[in-house]
This record gives sequence, structure tokens and C-alpha cells, in this order.
Amino acid sequence: MLNQILLVAYVAVIVILSIKLRQGTFSGFVISDRNIMYPAVIGIAFTAAYFSAASFLGGGGYGLIAGFPWVIWATFMHVAFACIAWLIAPRIWAMAKSYDAKTVPQLLERRYGSPSGRILLAMIMLVMYTVYLIAIFKGCAHLFEGLLGIPYVQGLLIAVVIVTIYYAIGGLPAILWISFIQGIIMVGGAILLYATLLYNGGGTEIWANIPAAVTSMSGDLVPWQKTVGTAFSISLGLLALPDLLIMIFSAKDKRVVRFAGIYGPLAISIYAFCIFSIGILAYGVFSPEELAPFIKSPDTLIPFVATSLLPPGFDAIILLAAISAAMSTISAIVLVTTTALTADTLRFLRPEIPDDRVLILTRVVGVLIIAISALMARNVPELIVPLVSLSMGVIACCVFIPLIFGLYWDRGTSKGFVSGLVATFASIVLWHFYANSMIHPVMIGLVVGTVAYVGVSMFTQPSTLLQSPQPEGRQK
Repeated sequence: MLNQILLVAYVAVIVILSIKLRQGTFSGFVISDRNIMYPAVIGIAFTAAYFSAASFLGGGGYGLIAGFPWVIWATFMHVAFACIAWLIAPRIWAMAKSYDAKTVPQLLERRYGSPSGRILLAMIMLVMYTVYLIAIFKGCAHLFEGLLGIPYVQGLLIAVVIVTIYYAIGGLPAILWISFIQGIIMVGGAILLYATLLYNGGGTEIWANIPAAVTSMSGDLVPWQKTVGTAFSISLGLLALPDLLIMIFSAKDKRVVRFAGIYGPLAISIYAFCIFSIGILAYGVFSPEELAPFIKSPDTLIPFVATSLLPPGFDAIILLAAISAAMSTISAIVLVTTTALTADTLRFLRPEIPDDRVLILTRVVGVLIIAISALMARNVPELIVPLVSLSMGVIACCVFIPLIFGLYWDRGTSKGFVSGLVATFASIVLWHFYANSMIHPVMIGLVVGTVAYVGVSMFTQPSTLLQSPQPEGRQK
């Protein structure tokens, strides 16, 4: 009963904040008019939007089948990539402001003078983010199923209702502030689960009860190459996922971005270590017979741990933490996916369409994308982690290459931009279906895409459509 009461209270807070932060302009809806002045809000919201139910459920349970290498590699890469992401964030903010870019495809179009590249990237985002959303909705449904004792489909419906409320009403300002609150809940929930397993396993004595094959770094359960590739492809998203970049766009000035770079990596390091450890620590508390059902379905391990070990009522904290992980990500993804259709594609086809019409379409289309993704999530046989790893990796690769070279290399051209997108996407898809599964396709896409981008750029001239940056103005 307590879980249901807290869920209702949680939704009530979301509705109140969404109404209070409601935006009436397109710029306010998608980038909060670049007026967010609190570093902690951006840094922790960034963390919450990045870590979804895929991390809380899939990442936590994946250690059950991948062992200690998953904890080490996933935690290390997340912390390392987070630090790099926030080191380059001030440059990204400055470039977005100078080009007056409200979306990532728009930013790269103006950097390279390539309308075709903008449309191509928007279409890639639309397809792959839909796959990503399906995985997260699957995680939500498993969460409600395990902690509320309701059917899978009803869990999907609850997730749809919650995220639709604050996406459609509040836009990015609501997403940022609600994600800030959700991020704090997520970190608290991860710490609680970790501490609970240690306590029930006898503190440091828990390691004596974990099988040697689980703690071995040689990859006795899952080949270490696959674990490294999965951790790398997911962590790469910290540098280039559009749903995270728009949060950097929203900052009032560089000072806010720089200080957000303290809160973000700190929250990521705590959360990643705690949540990725759950799968292996479970071996030190539960018997092989108890864990056997979760070897085939590790995505359902977290609800089992919470309901089995936490005192009555405390599992509600885990419920809210996992809901927060899912909702913060879904809302940000829906925003960038929808703007890929409206602001990037529709605006390209009909430049004369006014901002107020685009804002209405962005709200309506976003709700449709939420509904379609949830419907497609009714039957998803894949584990969450591999599904997220592929979809997130494709988007991150396609954005990472032109973004990083665009920041630090002036020679990139529009043809190089488009060639890199095509080569990245094609190589990842082809490798995933036809090549060696020991090497993650995202690693191949990163190499092939970079070669195509640099090679074509070296033999072509920059486009005459390239826009010069607008003056930034004096910083206060």
C-alpha cells in the first residue's frame, strides 16, 4: 500500500512542477531559453537523464551473468567518459550559443553548412531513439510488475501516463528540474541497495561467498571483450547523446557549465559503482537456486533483491529510484526525438512554419512517440543492456565524430559530415548482424566513421553554406 501512496504523491509533485514550469515558446520548451543558472540542477539532471531504467534494472542485473569485469569496466568507463564530457562541455555550450542552435542536428548543420546532414542525423535519431525507448519502457514495466505486483501491460500504461504529463506540459525546464530531483532519488536508491546487500552478506565477508568465476577478471562468465565493448559503447553516450547535450545548451553561461562539471561526474561515479555491483553481490546473499531464474532474465533481479531484503515499506524507495531513472531518460529522449521530426525535418521542408505551430506539433508528436514506443515494448525478447548498448551506441557514434572534430578541427566539410554519418550507421548495422560478435559494433562504427569523415573532408572543400558564428556577447 505504501508503494502505491508514494507513487501517487510522486505523480502529484510532477504535475505541480510541470504546470509551474510550463513554457509558451518553442525556445523555452526545448532549451529553456538558455536561462538555467544552477550548476547542480544541470549536473545531476544530466546524470539522471543518462542513467535510465536500463541502468537500474539491466545494468544492476547484468553483473549476475557478466561478473566482476562488468563492475570494473562499466564503472571505470562511465567515470572516465563523464570527466571528459564535462571538460569539453564549455566548448559545446559556446558553439551552440554562437550558432543559436536549439537542437543537435541544427548545431551540426550550421557548423558544416549541411542541410542534408541535418535531415540524415534526425532520421537516425528517430529510428534508434525509438529502439532505445522500447528498452526503457520494458524496464519500467518489469519494475512496476515486480514492486507493485501488477501485470506487465498495466506497468507500461502507468509509465506512459507519468512521462506524458511532464513532457507535454513543461518541456525541458520541467525535465531538468524533475530530473534533478529524480537524480538525487536514484543515487540514494543505489546506495541503499548496495548497503543492504553488504549488510545481509556480512559486510566484507560477502566476498567469501561469491564464486571465483564471478569475481575473476578473465571473463569466465562472459568474454571480457564483449564486456569491454558493451561498457564502452554505452559510456560513449556521455560525450554525444543529444538528450544530454541539450541540457548543456540550456545553461545561462560558461560558469554554470564549468561548475556542473563537478556535480555530474561525482553523481555518476557513486551511482555507477553501487548499481553495477548489485549483480555480483547477490551471489553472496542468495543461494544458486534462488538466483537461477534470474540468470535467464537478469532484468528482473533488482525488484527481487528489493522486496526480499528491505524492510516493509523501504522497497518504495527503490521503486521511486527506478521510476526516476526511467522517467528522466524517457522524457529527455522524447524531446530530442520529437524535435528531430518537427524542428529539424518539418522546418527543413517548410521553413515558413511559425514557432507556435512547431511548439504544438512538438507536444503532440511527442505524445504519439511515447504511445508507439510503449506499444512496441509489449513483447521485447532482448535483454535490456544489449539493446540499449546498440541503440545508444549508434546515436553516440553518429554525433560524436562530427561534434568532436567540429570543435577541434576546422577542416571538416559537409561531405565529410554526411559520409561519416552513412559510414558509421552502415558499419555498425552490418557488423552487428554479420560479423564477429566478440568486437562490439560501435567500436567498428567509430573507426570506420572517423576514417570516412576525415578522408572525405581532406579531399573536398568546405561548403559555401557554412554560417559564421554569431557574436556571443559579453558574459556577466
